[in-house]
Order: sequence, then C-alpha cells, then structure tokens
Amino acid sequence: MTDEHGNCPACNADMNGGSIWETGLAFALAGKHYRQQGVPATGEEAERLADDYAEAYGAHRTKGRWGRAIGIVENDSVARWQCPYCGHEWAR
Repeated sequence: MTDEHGNCPACNADMNGGSIWETGLAFALAGKHYRQQGVPATGEEAERLADDYAEAYGAHRTKGRWGRAIGIVENDSVARWQCPYCGHEWAR
C-alpha cells in the first residue's frame, strides 16, 4: 500500500492505518455490513460487500487507507491535525 497520510512532523509516527477495503471485508465475513442483518457472507458475496463498503469512503481494493491523525474541528471543519502518539498538532 502507498503512503497516503504521511508521518507526524514531531515524532515521525506513521499516520497510515489499515486498508479500508480489508475493514469492509472483515465486517462482511462477520455479518456486520449494514446490508447483512447479522448473516455472515463468504467468498464473492463478502468481496462485493467489501467493495460497497470501500466505495462509500472513496476507496477500492488497492487504494484507500485509514488515517491515524486526529482531526481537530473548529467551525464545522478540520482546522488542524493531532498525533495520537505524542500529541503534537500541525496545520491542515
């Protein structure tokens, strides 16, 4: 996977989280996708549900990672970021 979120400018911690698509796949296999009503999916159906999940976040099977930086919201938008490890804040 690519570096989509960079590193903390203070402590250099990696701000890239896991794959959004793989999170969707895990939800589908566990029956936790909103379309499943608690019934686990397998195989191609689980992959289709993961595709649907990732698409909702603008991601797909090979692109789209969660970010670890915490967004500090001011006036209904993210004004700056904060490192979850060292607490350093930097401009958006």
